[in-house]
Amino acid sequence: MQTGDIVLLGNDSAWGFVARRFADGDSRWSHAGMVIRDGDGVAVVHMDGSPLGGRIRRESVASFTSEARHVKVVRPTFNPRQRAQVGGWLADHLAKETAFDTRFRLDDDPSLYCTELVWRALDQVAMTPGDDSLPRIAGRAYVPVDRLATLGRVIGGREWTSSVVAGAR
Repeated sequence: MQTGDIVLLGNDSAWGFVARRFADGDSRWSHAGMVIRDGDGVAVVHMDGSPLGGRIRRESVASFTSEARHVKVVRPTFNPRQRAQVGGWLADHLAKETAFDTRFRLDDDPSLYCTELVWRALDQVAMTPGDDSLPRIAGRAYVPVDRLATLGRVIGGREWTSSVVAGAR
């Protein structure tokens, strides 16, 4: 796995239930994160929506995928400079301990929700079609989890067991 790979999960969490209701078409997907590979190894950076202080988290691939019923790994087409830029952006947000966006708004920096984290990371290197391409509710754009699957090529997926995902490193 490489920095910038997108990891999509399908699970039965409370947030997962909500996320699946806002799918663009494929409602299996309920959470997303982005791979970072650095001196500390390979991990997934994602937004933890815990009501007790949700914020950005760095978690091992095995831990991140451990309760998922479905997993898909998508690789955007990056050059080395873009990959480094995305990794730096993720590291900056980890250092700032960016808060979870409980309002699910794209226009309320600095807080982020899970798919917004991935979308904004890709925005850093002009890899998204822009906010105007997103679906809207009550006039506000949002990033459905399944939309992220269209932003690269699938390099792995399952209905995998957690051990297969861990072995994908």
